[in-house]
Amino acid sequence: MKIIKKIKFTTLVIIVSICITSCNSTPNSLESNLQSDSIPSIIDTLTAPISITDNTNIENTENTTASIKKEEIPKILIYNFHVTNRCASCIAIENATKKTLDTYFKSELDKGIIKFSILSVDDDANAKIAEKYQAFGSALFVTRVFKGKETTSDFTGDGFKYAKNKEEKFIEILKNQITEYLK
Repeated sequence: MKIIKKIKFTTLVIIVSICITSCNSTPNSLESNLQSDSIPSIIDTLTAPISITDNTNIENTENTTASIKKEEIPKILIYNFHVTNRCASCIAIENATKKTLDTYFKSELDKGIIKFSILSVDDDANAKIAEKYQAFGSALFVTRVFKGKETTSDFTGDGFKYAKNKEEKFIEILKNQITEYLK
């Protein structure tokens, strides 16, 4: 299991490196970088969400939020990290995430159950949170906070794979994970 996590982490580092390089490229070189044959195969290894913390004690409950005590209501924290110079894919990830939240989770956003933050990793004020999530460039994380436990899924790979050219697929993947975290 540790080997799989190391492989996934190494793959994520490679993707982030590609993204940082791409974000600092001109738009034409970005297109050629993202259409490289090697990128889809690397990203395919990250299609499953990565659990950063142990989530074995998280209970799956079918209770409605009205019947759950306030401290038991799951909170969803969505962090969209970016660098100062943003590429088209980075912007597409942010726009698709906003569209997902506005379309399917407007009520939860309004109630504060879901919080969406767009953070520049180049801003010193965001250094701690970027370090916590090991975000050094463009990245998208969805974290469920429930009964003091955090479970995080990394959607960076899916974002770069789908948000720009297959937005509906990315929205569906993101929507399904947020829905699961709200249970």
